[in-house]
Amino acid sequence: MITTAALCRVADEGDADSQFRLGYRLAFSKDRRCRDLQRAAEYWKLASAQDHARAHFYLGTLYDDGVGVRRNLARAMRCYRAAARLGHPEAQYNLALGYRDGEGVARKPSEAVRWFRRAAESGDAAAQRDLGYCLHEGLGTRRNLPEAARCYRRAARQGDPKAQFNLALCYLNGDGVPCSRAQAVKWLRRAAKARHSPARRLLRELAA
Repeated sequence: MITTAALCRVADEGDADSQFRLGYRLAFSKDRRCRDLQRAAEYWKLASAQDHARAHFYLGTLYDDGVGVRRNLARAMRCYRAAARLGHPEAQYNLALGYRDGEGVARKPSEAVRWFRRAAESGDAAAQRDLGYCLHEGLGTRRNLPEAARCYRRAARQGDPKAQFNLALCYLNGDGVPCSRAQAVKWLRRAAKARHSPARRLLRELAA
């Protein structure tokens, strides 16, 4: 593994990937004494100026959380958008949340759905789950229960307990899938095993 000193030299010569990696080490070093989020932010800014997707994303998280830099949701969303356009799934998901909740950008459910879908297609379980909810409720898109159930199932198979719970409800209510108490219980048990409290309560009610 390249030493930090060597990485610094290459980063200071302007290599975007080295700038990103150095920022990552400064942010997430196992030795807390070596962590420096302000310096990490500076290196990620340099890499972002060269359109480095992961640098855009991680810089966005700093602005989102207000660590290493002053909190600025609008700037966080600009960083996420830059990374999202370069195909970064987590940035696509965070940008979707911004549009859904109106944080850092104007609330626009249709844009939220667009970015949830992009992240979901890349395999992001949280995006699959939240896209399913939008389709189930008709938020920012036309209501489509079968597609909502398919989205929940994709996320549920990845172990997302909220998606497992939502898929179980689909089976209980026949939303987009045939009614099946057995399938509902199967997914409720998986969610309950992950300590999903509503799933545990519903299992107790069904067993009563």
